[in-house]
Amino acid sequence: MNNEIKIYIGITVLMLIDLSLFLTFDISFIGNLIDRIILWIWFITTFYVVFKYIRKRWAKIYGGILIILIGLSLLPMMIPFLTTIGFALVNEDSIKIDNEIHIRETSKSVIAMPYISVLKNYWIFEREIGKTEYDFEINDDFFHIDDAKSIKRLPESNDKKIRLEFEFENEKIIREI
Repeated sequence: MNNEIKIYIGITVLMLIDLSLFLTFDISFIGNLIDRIILWIWFITTFYVVFKYIRKRWAKIYGGILIILIGLSLLPMMIPFLTTIGFALVNEDSIKIDNEIHIRETSKSVIAMPYISVLKNYWIFEREIGKTEYDFEINDDFFHIDDAKSIKRLPESNDKKIRLEFEFENEKIIREI
């Protein structure tokens, strides 16, 4: 087995571990940029490897399996396919609250309602430690975190929940997460 194939297998394993951790335990690299880079490198190297070795039987089988899996993911309203593409393409800006946490408007599926994710930094990784509703209702108007003038972290409550204060033009809203 040559070095190109070994590198490709390593990238594939890294991408599968990263995607599995993100979907099951809400763990990803900080900022999602590294996650996207890994996915795009895997995508480009997949085409390279399959087309370079297309004369070999394993490359034909592997390429066929990938095409079949993409086709099968398109059947249930394209949800798995669009979720994977959304993981690679969606730009989710995060707002740093303090040195320990930041928040981000996100959704893990194309058909799911978006929500505000509270993320805690662990060296080069981040983990979702809580979530709250996407919008804020004030006097029958709905606001998003982009509309907030400031977001502050308040001291934790007795039950160790994170308390965030969102300040809008007319009012402050406190959410426990």
